Amino acid sequence: MTHVLNTAQAPKVSIVLPTHDRLEFLREAVASVRAQTCTDWELIVVDDGSTDGSVAYLDSLGDPRIVIVTEPHSGNPAALRNLGVANAHSPWIAFLDSDDLWAPEKLELQLTRLAENPESRWSCTGVSFIDDQGAAIPQQGGRPYRAQSGWILERLLTFCAAATTPTLMIHRSLFDEAGGFDERVLLREDYDLELRLASKSEIHALPESLTFVRHHSGRTSSRTRVAELYRWNALVFRKFARSATDRRLRNIGRRQCALQLIHHARTLSRGGEHLSALSASASAIRETPLRMNVWRSAAGCVLRALGKKDHERRHAPRSDS
Repeated sequence: MTHVLNTAQAPKVSIVLPTHDRLEFLREAVASVRAQTCTDWELIVVDDGSTDGSVAYLDSLGDPRIVIVTEPHSGNPAALRNLGVANAHSPWIAFLDSDDLWAPEKLELQLTRLAENPESRWSCTGVSFIDDQGAAIPQQGGRPYRAQSGWILERLLTFCAAATTPTLMIHRSLFDEAGGFDERVLLREDYDLELRLASKSEIHALPESLTFVRHHSGRTSSRTRVAELYRWNALVFRKFARSATDRRLRNIGRRQCALQLIHHARTLSRGGEHLSALSASASAIRETPLRMNVWRSAAGCVLRALGKKDHERRHAPRSDS
């Protein structure tokens, strides 16, 4: 759906911030928005049924630039962000998570660089990582974060580039063109959107670390089973492959889907969930039936399952005849 905006009255940027019971971190996130050198913004906080006083805190600030949207708890970040965007008035949309922070010049620098690079309808920044106390820490796992400019779709598909949600600023027209967040995708919904954005526009990446991503035990990725992360990655890649019109990109999507399914199957197999592991292996084979690494992984899952059955057979209690 295309939204018609009255840009003459609109702030320069609308910031969408979903939250649920994170008052301690929310205070810091909101403070980092209010400390921006660009002061012409609106902050749309979508509260997902918090019970920790978050709404009362936001009300107490008395800042007319802060809009509070309250919802019954759903735990669906895609739906919460879409609701925030639906309440936005600016042609530029930025996203912040309630446990992350921005450097004071983040919005101003992004708006300036985007104006200088009109071919890019979205932007990301470099990132630094902090712990629950706000102290600097190294990146926790995965490839080193790489913010890159240009047409980055293939690099996103192969994890050679990254554009994490709290760094993003997206033109409303591009967000609408891409279809917004897919509310059926309950994990990795941000990556799913980024693939669609990257297929429609170049991105301008600011190398400066203007976004601080916080790692802590309550973070969604920290609370999610590794096997589930692989499963949702696979679903996002499968979705991309099925919609891709370029054959080469479609094949990359299918290979990446199969690779995530392999990781998913191995994780399940090592955890003793053999039937689920075999099902994931079969799905990987269907995606890329000619790749030997897929068959080798499936064989490993079968051998583990057979080994378990043999072990159970040998150690089963014998009944007296």
